[in-house]
Amino acid sequence: MIVALARIRLHIPAARSLKDRRAVVRKALDRVRARFDVSAAEVGDVERWQVATLAVALVTNDASLASSVLDRVTSMVASAVAGEAMITGRETHFESYSDDEPIGDDGLQEKLSHGDDEGHEADEA
Repeated sequence: MIVALARIRLHIPAARSLKDRRAVVRKALDRVRARFDVSAAEVGDVERWQVATLAVALVTNDASLASSVLDRVTSMVASAVAGEAMITGRETHFESYSDDEPIGDDGLQEKLSHGDDEGHEADEA
């Protein structure tokens, strides 16, 4: 299993308010979500008018497919915001897990086998 993550930084020079900024970000995220089977969200400092950071994540069994999808997502973001913003940076990270490898420090299977409900108690209160 390959978990792929991209962080895309945008500069929005014409944004004069958070409303202007949100319109550009929303357009980019809506196009990415409509075209690709990925999770995408705005992350980072959301109070700066002319700067935005988007994150895109996907899970697959093929590292080359993950790389290709993240490249196409970056191209889609660039075309979606053309004339309004420009990409000033992109970082990618790939994490590989075997079928029986624990995920995280404690491992997902460990939590499931012990019935760890700590997170659910807070929701009920």
